[in-house]
Amino acid sequence: MNLLNLLKMKKSILNLGEALNKAKQKEINGGTSCNGPSCYGIPGMGCGTCEQYHQLSNYCKVRVFVHISCETADTF
Repeated sequence: MNLLNLLKMKKSILNLGEALNKAKQKEINGGTSCNGPSCYGIPGMGCGTCEQYHQLSNYCKVRVFVHISCETADTF
């Protein structure tokens, strides 16, 4: 192999995959944080209220424990 072929191969290897935007990079690196308690709707355990749970983003809702009383029948 000559030098030109090696450089072409290197370039093709470095171009694999998709370019990620800043928001996606931040999410992958843990930059999207969910501040607050790790549980909701359980009294006396230091958990947040159901109202606070409903104010969370969907990203954060799937990362916390929630008592079934915080969910309503029409959300399923």
